[in-house]
Formats: sequence, C-alpha cells, structure tokens
Amino acid sequence: MGRLSRFDLKRIIKEYKTTNLFETGTFWGDGVAYASQFQFNKIISVEIIPEIARKAKARFAEVAIVDIVEADSVSALGKQLPLLKGNTVFWLDAHFPGADAKLADYASGEDGQFRLPLNKELELINKYRKCFQDVLILDDLRVYEDGPFQNGLVPPDAMPGGERSIDFVYQYFESTHYIFKSFLDEGYVLLFPKKNYNRNHFKLGDLFRKKPVVADYYLLE
Repeated sequence: MGRLSRFDLKRIIKEYKTTNLFETGTFWGDGVAYASQFQFNKIISVEIIPEIARKAKARFAEVAIVDIVEADSVSALGKQLPLLKGNTVFWLDAHFPGADAKLADYASGEDGQFRLPLNKELELINKYRKCFQDVLILDDLRVYEDGPFQNGLVPPDAMPGGERSIDFVYQYFESTHYIFKSFLDEGYVLLFPKKNYNRNHFKLGDLFRKKPVVADYYLLE
C-alpha cells in the first residue's frame, strides 16, 4: 500500500497546473486528507467497500471540495470523467478492495477487473482525457512485475493470475506521457505529460517529498 504523501503535490500543481485530484481506492482517507491541504478545486475519491466509504464520508463531511463516491472505480470513472474539467492528478490505488482493511482477502472476487481494475481505469482515462494534461500516479508496481522494491515483492496470495506486465500503460500513454518507475515502498508508476515536462527545469526526484537516491527510479522512454 503506497502513500500519496510521498509526492510533492504543491510542486505538481505548480508545474502542471492541475486543479483536481481523482483517487481510486479511498481506504481510510489519508490520501484525501493530504491532498486537501493543497489548492485543488475538487477532490474525488472512489471506494467500493460500503463500510469504508461511509467512514470516509463522515471524516470529510465538512470539507466542501471533497466528494467520496461509493462505487467500483471503473463505473465511477465512466460517470465522472465526461464531466471533469481541468488538468487532474490521478492517484490510482483501487486494487484488492478491502484486503488492506482486513475486510477481504487478496484472492476475493473471481472477476479480475474487480481485483485489479487498473487496465480498465487507464483505458477510460485515455478515452475521456485527451484534451487535458493530466498527471497519473499508479500504486503497487510490484503487483505487475518483480523488482528491487523497498518493501519486497508482492505476497504470493496477492499474485494476479496470467502474465504480469505494465505493457498496457505504454499502450495507452506512451505517445503522450513520459513514464517513470519508482521502487520506493511497493513501487509506483508515474506519468507526466510530454507537452509540459521540462527535464531541465526540475528533476523527477523533486516531485518526491523525500528525495530518493538515483537508483530508486529511472526513466523509460
């Protein structure tokens, strides 16, 4: 389970003129709490587990810019994206719903899209967001490939069936975004729009609140 607080949202807002944050997988709402410290116009967080969604709605009931949506992430994105205006930070962390809260196990649900919706989430973002310069942060890279992750490899009971890869990320976004990997925590994939990215202006490490050493990330182009 990664942390949105790893990332310098203030710097991302400044560099990419993002006005919204869209999270899939609310969990206890710590990502929303962190994001609400910054100048977003709208924060949308989607949670599929009713018990967790209710607690998050209560936690942020007095925060006007926060909207907690009780739904599966794919359905919520399909409804929300056509209405969402302005550059957006997408924090995608909806896999294995309920497992980290001990409300389900990692193998719950026969539907692969239910357990690992990332491919479909990115398909929808690619479909509806072509007119915007969005930043995407994808959590738990270790689910999709092995590597020198700070917190080790994915547990065997959380291993998805079939081929493990993030080829679909490149399929949807290689033409429009620079794609980076980080091995911090359980691993992240970071996507920054090519149109606005200036590698001479700032380094990738500047977008982490605690700068990793060079070996913690590398550029894929």
